[in-house]
Amino acid sequence: MKRIDFYKTVKIGMLLPFLLLSIVSGCQDKQASTPQVDQPEVSEPKPEKDIRVSFLAVGDNLIHGAIYLDPYHKSTKGYDFRSVYDPIKPYLKDIDIKNINQETVLGGAELGLSHYPQFNGPQEIGEAVADCGFNWISQASNHAMDAGEAAIQNQLKLWDRYPNITATGMNRNQAEADKLRIIEVKGLKFGLLNYTYGLNGLSAPDGKEYMVNLIDDDKIKSDIAKLKPHCDVILASMHWGVEYAYEENDEQRRLAQLLADEGVSVIIGSHPHVLEPVTYITAKDQRKVLVYYSLGNFLSAQDSGDTMLGGMAKWEIVKDGKTKEIRIEHAELYPTVTHYNKSIQDFKVYTLKDYNDELASKHYLSHEISRQFFIDLTNQIMKQPKDIKIIYE
Repeated sequence: MKRIDFYKTVKIGMLLPFLLLSIVSGCQDKQASTPQVDQPEVSEPKPEKDIRVSFLAVGDNLIHGAIYLDPYHKSTKGYDFRSVYDPIKPYLKDIDIKNINQETVLGGAELGLSHYPQFNGPQEIGEAVADCGFNWISQASNHAMDAGEAAIQNQLKLWDRYPNITATGMNRNQAEADKLRIIEVKGLKFGLLNYTYGLNGLSAPDGKEYMVNLIDDDKIKSDIAKLKPHCDVILASMHWGVEYAYEENDEQRRLAQLLADEGVSVIIGSHPHVLEPVTYITAKDQRKVLVYYSLGNFLSAQDSGDTMLGGMAKWEIVKDGKTKEIRIEHAELYPTVTHYNKSIQDFKVYTLKDYNDELASKHYLSHEISRQFFIDLTNQIMKQPKDIKIIYE
């Protein structure tokens, strides 16, 4: 029989409560001595700011002989057309992308200057356009082949001198025709398209059909599909419609809807030589698409009051900082006036906002025009478009 040491058992039993108390106290002291670390407050990220890019577009730069024969724009050093555009320059100053439709080709004096019905203008017109600040030149027009391949080559060489200019609608070779035209501003990429309905019965040389972009449904769809993966917004400059018509026709409306449904956001029209309405249409994906059906003449020596009235379009494209969606804001139209004196000289372009009856009284067409004439004609054509401001005050 195993002996039990009663004394030791009692002694351990008496000490056990003290040992347990010591262990618990030790744990409590250790916990109390652990330093408290303040956790940083987690703040929600601030929403990004909206990205805003401003645009401006004008109509046909139509260079009749009267313009380059005008002694006001000639000197011993050659031509200088900068003064033509001086009144309009302040409106272009802070605009990101500025478009002009170069209606007539600028092949230069070396090819022989000519005017209606087959045009070839001095390259100094292009220099003045660049000096004014235009950085998107639309070139696809019914007059693009008027002076042949050499004139197109010369015009494209002219724009090569200005790295900030993107020229659309004409091409020197197939590689250039295949090149995507994209302007990047503030991190947003804008794809540019440009087409004409025809070439006044002329055509590009055989095998060089790429020289001028012609309106073709399949080509338009293909070009847009190529652009889409590389840009945020697509814009199209369209040479279309009926000359001297104050309203767009069914074909313009059909093409506008096609462009919108394929993904274009803004459409700028030219060719009719007079203003046509501006409006929004709805694309199949429910986007609002801005359409200026015709901006009329920007500069010309035509001789009727309605061809003296053009339009300067302005709008903003905004990328929402929170939703990342793209929208169009602040769509406006500033009517413009081509002015030349009773001797058909001293050509200038004004906004109607800056044009007055004193200037109108000195116009070659003073018997026909006045400031009020232009206001009334603008209102007749535009019919107070919804959500688009017409500014002539």
